[in-house]
Amino acid sequence: MKIYILNFLLFFSFIHCFSQLRVKTYYENSNDGIVFFADNNEDCVVSIKIKLELDNLYSSSGKETILVLPASTKQIELTTLTRIDKKKKYKVSGSTWYNYGNHFQKEYDTAFAYSLPFQKGERYLVNQGYNGNFSHQNKNQLDFAMPIDTPIVAARKGVVIKVVDTFNTHCEAEACEKFNNLIYIFHQDGTIAEYVHIKRNGAKVAIGDTVAQGQIIAKSGNVGWSTGPHLHFSVFLQRLGGQRKHVKTKFKLYNGFKTGYLLEKENYIRNYN
Repeated sequence: MKIYILNFLLFFSFIHCFSQLRVKTYYENSNDGIVFFADNNEDCVVSIKIKLELDNLYSSSGKETILVLPASTKQIELTTLTRIDKKKKYKVSGSTWYNYGNHFQKEYDTAFAYSLPFQKGERYLVNQGYNGNFSHQNKNQLDFAMPIDTPIVAARKGVVIKVVDTFNTHCEAEACEKFNNLIYIFHQDGTIAEYVHIKRNGAKVAIGDTVAQGQIIAKSGNVGWSTGPHLHFSVFLQRLGGQRKHVKTKFKLYNGFKTGYLLEKENYIRNYN
């Protein structure tokens, strides 16, 4: 058994991509082979792609597979590797990729009515709408023109899965996108909302918090890839490889009894809690 473990360690190598997610992969030896596990410490489901290169080993899940890890779950079995010829040495190398959300998800709640992401009694212009001419081409995303320090509220109940509010740099070039301050909120139907360009140290919530619809989550800013103070808002389904499917969302309008899609260059007032 000692030789078996030593050989495995000598020939094993793995590359982890998107390692900022709170996902841990590890292995244990069994009588029949090596079993790979994952702990998903995120408060939402996470998709993981595994690609293996095997020499004298058989994988129970194949050499390439995508799995969805339930939220806050330990010791999820990913694959079992079994030596084909026990008299020969073996080797394994490979890579894993992680992303928030369910890579395979297609359906979501299209009827849900989102709240406008600002407080009651306030009015703001949608200066770039769905499929906007500047940075929203072929994308279902919204920009609300907001002065710096405007309270931003959650448009929908969910759990906070990512918070970045450390940057204070902005410019009008895409190169500044890496400086975007943002909050991600994961919804019950598997979609994720992003609130972007928040003020440095402007987050009012932390990872793991459950927020109510209408709760203040941040102060608006002018940080990252931005031409002026505003809130960038979108809802999406995450795919592996950094791809997203952005979706249109209906909002409560006027006194909250009517819903509809927001239009570019229109002003909207929130007259409901």
